[in-house]
Amino acid sequence: MLRHSLALICLLWLLAASATAQPAPELFIVHLTTGPAWDKDKPAPQQAGFAQHSQNLSRLRGLGSILVGARYQDSAADKGMLIIRAANREAVTALFEPDPMVRDKLFVLDIAAFKPFYDGFVPRPAPPAATDAASSLNNLAWMAGCWAGKNGRFEFREHWMRPAGGVMLGMGRTLMDGKLSSTEAMRITLDEAGTPLFTPKPSGKPEATFKAIRFDAGSIVFENPEKDFPQRVLYRLGADGSLQARIEGQTNGRERGIDFPMQRASCE
Repeated sequence: MLRHSLALICLLWLLAASATAQPAPELFIVHLTTGPAWDKDKPAPQQAGFAQHSQNLSRLRGLGSILVGARYQDSAADKGMLIIRAANREAVTALFEPDPMVRDKLFVLDIAAFKPFYDGFVPRPAPPAATDAASSLNNLAWMAGCWAGKNGRFEFREHWMRPAGGVMLGMGRTLMDGKLSSTEAMRITLDEAGTPLFTPKPSGKPEATFKAIRFDAGSIVFENPEKDFPQRVLYRLGADGSLQARIEGQTNGRERGIDFPMQRASCE
């Protein structure tokens, strides 16, 4: 009798374990390519749903679902690639259900199982070695000039002087419905290790310093995680010669971002 009772207990335990066991997570490569609804006359930050798309990617990074993400370019267009950790292909698709750019066919997902031959990781490219302030800041000369753009009711301009003497100076102005909304004095310097530091001084607010966390020949991302919104400031030179600026970060526990798409303008 005892033997049958123990066998029954073991059987019930195995059934319970099999019912509650979760599938082991797998790795998937997800390519994002432009779909039929993509507006070819607009850069990525101006596409419908781009802000929500960025918020969803930030959410997936926070969940640990995105292990690696990168943009790349082939003969056709700029594309995106992500390495995702999920239980199965259906779970990967579910991760992008909140993304309006995927739902509305601005982006098309190509999902494939990813089976690495060996463990490893892809480090970010090291920033250019610092020599002196002038030569290091010259790597940001692509930002120099006068830029102007619009986003809804807002019109904005930024003027950036070329780097000289270990500093790159800029100034900004924002109008709302044609009336002055804010001004901003900006400077980019280098710390002792040669890493760029961005220090804006908005009108009516104290200045804050953001440190570059990654940069290359045509883009730079500054971050200050201790600050209130924004915690990140991004600049990127578009393929069409435009300047794509963006601020983003957390507000009340939610990720948000604001884009400032600009084209070269007269400095008058």
